[in-house]
Amino acid sequence: MTKAATARIGRGVLLLLAAALVLLVAGGCSGTPAPTVDVASSTAVPTAAPTVPLPTATATAITPAVASVAIPDAQRAVLPSTAGPRAGAARVVDRFGVARREVALTFDAGADVGYAAEILDTLSRQQVVASFGMTGVWAERNPALVRRMVDEGHQLMNHTYDHSSFTGVSTRAGAMPPSRRREQIERTEAIVRSIAGVDMRPYFRPPYGDYDTTVNADIADSGYRFNVMWTVDSLGWNGLPAGGIVQRCLQRATPGAIFVFHVGAASQDAAALSAIIEGLRRDGYTFATVRQMDG
Repeated sequence: MTKAATARIGRGVLLLLAAALVLLVAGGCSGTPAPTVDVASSTAVPTAAPTVPLPTATATAITPAVASVAIPDAQRAVLPSTAGPRAGAARVVDRFGVARREVALTFDAGADVGYAAEILDTLSRQQVVASFGMTGVWAERNPALVRRMVDEGHQLMNHTYDHSSFTGVSTRAGAMPPSRRREQIERTEAIVRSIAGVDMRPYFRPPYGDYDTTVNADIADSGYRFNVMWTVDSLGWNGLPAGGIVQRCLQRATPGAIFVFHVGAASQDAAALSAIIEGLRRDGYTFATVRQMDG
């Protein structure tokens, strides 16, 4: 190789080295990172995305959302309950379907002590058993009379704690919510059980006779299968004198009838009781408690 050719090759190498140096400097100062190159494929590989921790809720089972609907108290008895099946509805009993001439005398004890002792004396003397609608307040105030009723063979029915209307119809106070109805019932249960050791279930007597479908469902939930009404109201609570009470009760007597009286001092039921019992007996009637007639 001539000296001239060798000189040309040397100049070419120098030019190539100079060009490479220029490119290297330009790339490092541009501010744009060079792509990572996969040698095997000679293609750019994107930088991996950062890992983001998932919310805790996604790591657990997800329960489908259920719409929450506010249910008015008055409709609770007829709408399905998420708490489980209801016990059904109590049966309203205002007369027993019996052919025999037998009746039930019932007395509501919800206000003052009144003539309760005199009524018990008459029943004892006449050898008649009866049923008493008992409020918790009355039982608290008259425990000796409550025990006497049980000792002498009479039946006690739950008449709520303080004689409040469950529907509010008679008191115009508005319908009582189910939770308060249950409290009224269960509080009375506990009081009477502690005094006399008896269970009043499954017989309930509604204050003022006020009830509707929601009441029947709510009392059934508390174990009361019977809403005990009446066939004959003496109207003693309404001021009817003793003679009128006797006449009214004897005229309306029928087999299976349920009579309702009151023990309070405002009523003349106690004064009329002996004549009513004697008159019914003359007509061939016998007497039983509500429980006995139901059985």
